Amino acid sequence: MQHRHVTLSGARHWTKALPALGLAAAFLAGCAQTPTAPVAGATPPESRPLVNFASCSKPVYPAEALANKVQGTTTLQFLINPEGAVIESRVQKSSGDRSLDEAARVAIAKCTFKPAVVGGKPQQAWVPVQYVWAI
Repeated sequence: MQHRHVTLSGARHWTKALPALGLAAAFLAGCAQTPTAPVAGATPPESRPLVNFASCSKPVYPAEALANKVQGTTTLQFLINPEGAVIESRVQKSSGDRSLDEAARVAIAKCTFKPAVVGGKPQQAWVPVQYVWAI
């Protein structure tokens, strides 16, 4: 299985990357290698939550990490409620730099999501999201 990574560098590329980021989030939701924690009592969703990157701002590269040219990939998990809002978040796999991890977690937690659907009804569910930091 091939993995696709979305790399964002420079503000001018952010809007052009939105469709690719949505596809990457959908890909990660369906193909995450690390199992997500099930919500107690929930059945597996018919559809997984999908992030709407148009609803939030690009994570800001922390100044010190940028000055030191730190790069990496942060893998996060978000618990999405039936309304599509983030109610919990955590770093699943660090980029190797805490400031990058926290910047990605905080920014993406402000996004809205299309919630998971079970039996035709929106449900609470965890979704993995990967953010690639590249200079």
